[in-house]
Amino acid sequence: MTRERRERRTMSRRGALRAGTLAVGGVALAGAAGSAAAATTTVTGGGDALQTAIDGADDGDTIVVADDATYDPVTINKSDLTVETDADPTINGGGTNVAVSIDADGVTLSGFTVTNPDGLLGVKVERDIDDATIEGNTIEDIGPTGRLGVTGVIVGQGDHDGIAIANNEIRNLDQETTDDSGFPTVNGILFDADNSDPGTVSDCSVVNNTIEGIESDVAPLGIVVQHETEGLAIVNNEVRDLVAADDTDSDPSDGVDFGFTFAQGLNIASPSTEDTTVVRNVFENITSAETILPEAVKIDGDGAGVRFRANRFEVAIGVNNRNGTDGGNRDPSNDPEVDARNNWWGSRDGPEEAAFNQDADDDERADVVGNVAYEPFLRNPPGGGGGGNGGGNGNGGNGNAGGN
Repeated sequence: MTRERRERRTMSRRGALRAGTLAVGGVALAGAAGSAAAATTTVTGGGDALQTAIDGADDGDTIVVADDATYDPVTINKSDLTVETDADPTINGGGTNVAVSIDADGVTLSGFTVTNPDGLLGVKVERDIDDATIEGNTIEDIGPTGRLGVTGVIVGQGDHDGIAIANNEIRNLDQETTDDSGFPTVNGILFDADNSDPGTVSDCSVVNNTIEGIESDVAPLGIVVQHETEGLAIVNNEVRDLVAADDTDSDPSDGVDFGFTFAQGLNIASPSTEDTTVVRNVFENITSAETILPEAVKIDGDGAGVRFRANRFEVAIGVNNRNGTDGGNRDPSNDPEVDARNNWWGSRDGPEEAAFNQDADDDERADVVGNVAYEPFLRNPPGGGGGGNGGGNGNGGNGNAGGN
């Protein structure tokens, strides 16, 4: 995101806090600016009641859903609006494109169950939106649609600053092929960039989420980053139970056979990366039915600005920093080195090296592919503090999750 664009933004939630606004008892009290106090509205009844409350709210208000009812899809288009609950309500997309659309800066969505059976998206942060917080939600039962890109949480195209996706459970996402489906990917969390103008995500975080139970006939993906990055933290997430099923076995009648499947816990497709950290995440139980071995991390773009520390790579391939799945004639040494020191690779002996995906083996010891710096590595799985004994080539030494 350019400095000029940031300066053009109206005051965000963080800007309001810097100006002296304090939150007390769910009601914002204005500081030196002297603006009117924000209001808190309680919503019950289900159906369109939540959207009605949003439409009637002012910027900076709080909406509290106080019952366990099911609500229609919503668009949150008031700046600095907090939509939260002290009950157990559901927002059901009803098979539409998106269940919750965030289309204003500074929005917080907290505590909901978001579903969209036979629909495409759970929660979407729209183009060029800043300071959205998606926290403490259960986002489940999305898809299948037969269309590209079933996704739990999607950050849309354009530039974004201050997006926080934290403490959510994202599970039971499904995608299936049909005769006209295109490529049936399914994503837990997707930073979805425009190929010709990828935009930038800055000061964003994906923290303490569980992503599990994702299945596609061809390609289930846990976390995907396509934007250029200038400050992105992916920390303490658990990505597991991703299944790429053989599409002809799952539904032979659909007449679609891509001839391969693949599954990836984290895909970095960014054209440039800066100040991006991937720390203390767990990648496990990721399976692919045919041809391409499953990967904890695949670098499809620039991995030079990404630092991996104290992750558990318990997948056939821990980190793949090489495009392509066969031998080919491509020289992987041309790829920028990926810094993946002090991680756990499923074995006290560290990872094995493979020339390309299909050259690896699928055992308990993860492989690395391409230009990856992995020594020293952890000799024990990192604990809650990310610690572990480091080593490499038998040289010992103490590895540390926060090490250089």
